[in-house]
Amino acid sequence: MKTIVLASGNENKILEIKSLLGPFGVNIKTSKELGLSEPIEDGKTFAENSLIKAKAAFSKTHLPSLADDSGFCIDGLNGFPGLASNRFAKAAGNYENACHILNECLNENNKKAYFICCISFIYEKSNEIIEKTFTGTFEGEFVYPGRGKNGFAYCPYFLPNGYSQTFSQMPDELRTKINHRAIALNKFLEFFKTFISEK
Repeated sequence: MKTIVLASGNENKILEIKSLLGPFGVNIKTSKELGLSEPIEDGKTFAENSLIKAKAAFSKTHLPSLADDSGFCIDGLNGFPGLASNRFAKAAGNYENACHILNECLNENNKKAYFICCISFIYEKSNEIIEKTFTGTFEGEFVYPGRGKNGFAYCPYFLPNGYSQTFSQMPDELRTKINHRAIALNKFLEFFKTFISEK
């Protein structure tokens, strides 16, 4: 059985990723379980930050390492909160306060928004370190006040294109099947099928 390090401390992400990788019979160890410290995420893109986390886990364990970085971006605010999605919510006190501030700053005519997730995977093959990154985005619009109780973070404030419900109004089964992380993970899984079959 192959062991993979999941470099994340976010319980929601961990459950989501474990549920998708579970059928492959891999042994998933989180950075918390292994006592790994979190690296400084000073990348300029989501892809760079996911790679920083995966590299840090790989350098300490020498095991195949998986990490993701994701965020909520609003066109009318030049992509903000973007890379600062979590930090901005913490600074505001919570996601409700953060989204109140975002709403106050927005022009009513441009509330286009999107979620993005970048997944990085690092492993060693034939003495070569291989890095792979997979990206998923889901476009829609920012809504305020939030709607729904499911999901977390900015989910109540995002109405995805083609749907009449916010991510938080959707059942968990639907949201996790179609969202930005699912898109990135499905790309990763196509690659992972080959990886897991390698001896």
